[in-house]
Amino acid sequence: MKRVILLALLACGAAASAAMLDGIAARVDSRVITVGDVMAEIRRHPDASEKIAKSGGDLSEMQALYQAALDSLIERRLILKAADAKKMEIPEWVIDNQIREVVHEMFGDDMNRLEEELARTKIPMTEYRNTVKEDITVRGMRQQIVEQYVSASPSAMKKEFKEHPERYRQEAKATVRVILLKPPSPGDGLASINTRWAQIGEEMAAGTSFADLAIKYSADSHAKDGGLWKDVNPEDAFRPEIAKAIAALGDGKVSELIDLDGWGFIVKKESSTAAKTMTFEEAYDKISWNVRNAAAKKAYDEWMARLKEDAFIKVYPMPKE
Repeated sequence: MKRVILLALLACGAAASAAMLDGIAARVDSRVITVGDVMAEIRRHPDASEKIAKSGGDLSEMQALYQAALDSLIERRLILKAADAKKMEIPEWVIDNQIREVVHEMFGDDMNRLEEELARTKIPMTEYRNTVKEDITVRGMRQQIVEQYVSASPSAMKKEFKEHPERYRQEAKATVRVILLKPPSPGDGLASINTRWAQIGEEMAAGTSFADLAIKYSADSHAKDGGLWKDVNPEDAFRPEIAKAIAALGDGKVSELIDLDGWGFIVKKESSTAAKTMTFEEAYDKISWNVRNAAAKKAYDEWMARLKEDAFIKVYPMPKE
């Protein structure tokens, strides 16, 4: 029963029952976080729907989504409380600029489309503006309390590089061009794959570039770019038999015709880079990011612990009925 109800909650919108959405998920001091607030927080993240779909109804995955959203809202309440104590003010023009940026990036500079989306989801503009204001406040507080004091010292970077060399291993990469030959169907006028392969060979011998031939012959999605696949790991990008053929090619060489369940595949390896462990200098930016990220997480967790010590927090069980 709990699984059915949680599925309904995670998929909820206006169709979910008011009783469910009005249930209390947590209290932070005098503020209440409802189950509906948790659902709205889940829907704010674009990957939530994908995670729900991939879960296949798995209860533990959905519980994790619910708990992560609730934890985020509790932390948000604590940060906003701290901002109030600091008397942080967000000017209206800052909120206006943020909304304009959202409209530019997500709605093609059309404010009407944002208003239509808010109407569809039954969110008043005043509530949306307040959410934007809170988002800015939370980011500002994190910057003031955590991020401005985080640094990557040379000693910390050297320690990170020494203790986690696996993070700085550069996988093998290749830049290739592909021609994918679609098998002929009755009435489409296509010659056999072997005939087209022979034509391609003749045109290459006459000086036509592989890129032009890909544009002309290939049914691959990259055909318009001359069949180009740039800096890919062949084992990740292609089927094993194709990756094997690419590995056997020298740079600048073209494979024989490879049969893939009736489809013809031809590849040219333009260039390749072998797998290797990066030097400290090559990995510098990545090491710095990892060190700063770890330090920021530690500082944030310590800040949250302090805020929680000074607050009353009560979490209620996830809805069962």
